[in-house]
Amino acid sequence: MKHILRKYKVTFLIITIIVLVCNVLNVLHPYILKQMIDLNFHSQDILQQITILVALYTIIHILRAVCMNLQNIKVNKIVVKILKELRQNLLKKVLTMPMKVFDKYNSSDIYTRLTADVNNMTTLFTEAIPVVINSILYIVFMIIMMLITDIQLGMIGTITLLIIAINSFYFINKIKHINDQILDKRDIENKEYSELYRKNKLTYLFGLQKHNVKGFNQLLDEELKYRKKYIFVESFGVPLTRLIEAIGIFIVLYYALIMKQSISIGSIYLVVSYIRECKKPLEDMFNQIQEMQICISSYQRIKKILTIKEKEEIKKGKDVGELQGDIELEQVCMNYGDKEVLTDVSFHIKKGQKVTIVGRTGVGKTTLTSILMRLYDFNKGNILIDGYPISNLSMECIRRNISYISQTPYIFKDTIRNNIILDDNKITDEQIITIIKQIGASDFIEKTEKGLDTQIFQSRLSSGELQIIAFIRAIVHKTNIYIFDEPTANIDFKTEKVIQNIINNIAKTSTVIIIAHRKSTLENSDKIIYLKNGKVDKIDNKIGAK
Repeated sequence: MKHILRKYKVTFLIITIIVLVCNVLNVLHPYILKQMIDLNFHSQDILQQITILVALYTIIHILRAVCMNLQNIKVNKIVVKILKELRQNLLKKVLTMPMKVFDKYNSSDIYTRLTADVNNMTTLFTEAIPVVINSILYIVFMIIMMLITDIQLGMIGTITLLIIAINSFYFINKIKHINDQILDKRDIENKEYSELYRKNKLTYLFGLQKHNVKGFNQLLDEELKYRKKYIFVESFGVPLTRLIEAIGIFIVLYYALIMKQSISIGSIYLVVSYIRECKKPLEDMFNQIQEMQICISSYQRIKKILTIKEKEEIKKGKDVGELQGDIELEQVCMNYGDKEVLTDVSFHIKKGQKVTIVGRTGVGKTTLTSILMRLYDFNKGNILIDGYPISNLSMECIRRNISYISQTPYIFKDTIRNNIILDDNKITDEQIITIIKQIGASDFIEKTEKGLDTQIFQSRLSSGELQIIAFIRAIVHKTNIYIFDEPTANIDFKTEKVIQNIINNIAKTSTVIIIAHRKSTLENSDKIIYLKNGKVDKIDNKIGAK
């Protein structure tokens, strides 16, 4: 974040100057009025003096409006640039993080950093910081002007401002705390109401209406208690501020009119005016300080992501071009933290074999395929592809040569064509249509309104048809190694037949690894690897295997 802010240091300097000028102008207009009040109306050039002061008063207000407008424009422009760059840096960081870092954050955490937390930074730069700085400068210039006008009156005014500030700070904090408690109660009520709505059938079947109403009324009573407290505290805050303000003004008047009668009426007006004007900037400042705490928390969360040092270097390592698909694992071990997932896993998949990995949920099947694609690094052992240790090959080389399809296909909010080609414009429509015909999947393309131009999320494609799109995508990109993670788990029998046909055609020329349970998949495999408790339990080499 610091290096982004440094780029705009000249703009920040200009904004600082504008803010200073704006606040000087803010405190000058009461001073002009003071001068008008103190005029000697018996003077010969009184009309000229009034004209000059009126002109100055008008010019000050015009300049003040121009400066405030200029300040808003400059601040908003620079904030847009800063936040755009911040979002770009965040997205770039997220896209280059290794997979193990993603395990520390769920998707909602990352989404919150990119949206809500960055929006809080907008509030910080456009509202919180400008309001706090302007309020502080305005009050400081008020105090300076009061002290310049009359040191004794200035001291009375300054003490009054400090007491009002302490009072405002206390009551704003108190009200904020009670309001947070009210919001917490409201969240509990919303959750309870949602739960009651979801379980309305159970409520009717077992006659739980009275019980539910009683429980909900208790929550409402608790909220009402805090609301009464809120009203009580708020009813004291404003009157007490007014009382302090009135006492301060009384002391000013008493001192000026009784104790030191030589003070001009204009000076009295100036100090009284500043005392009356201080309430709003003080309240604005303390309210924004509360907001700043939330914004700073958002900044800390964003910073935590941006300062992650681990980075996925996809080009680091050897690029051997095209891999043929001969895969060998030698005593591979893999841990997630302290938990051992794979232990001494060893097997050999020859080029062109169709191999099925079988085992109960949690035995390490998906982990095994993840380390093959170098989404995770294994702890011990060795994995060879075509005789090359995968730790020596670049991630780009490995992933370019492996097509992966999960049981839930990765589908983007775009056309069927763009979901297949994935920005590779060298792939033509003719190639896509040829593959669709070869695998016998023409029916679902023909039933769409616009064919390959159909927007997927506006169509009514089934999960099986979306899975077929994922298979077409894998075939179009032409690799020699295919990994299918439960590819027929969530589809109907008819679509399963189509997909089995596709897999069998792919297996004729490529190495295919399938994670599956269905009997039909096992029967057509050249080799079945059974995993149990993170280890190879047995390997079944089928007769006639390649």
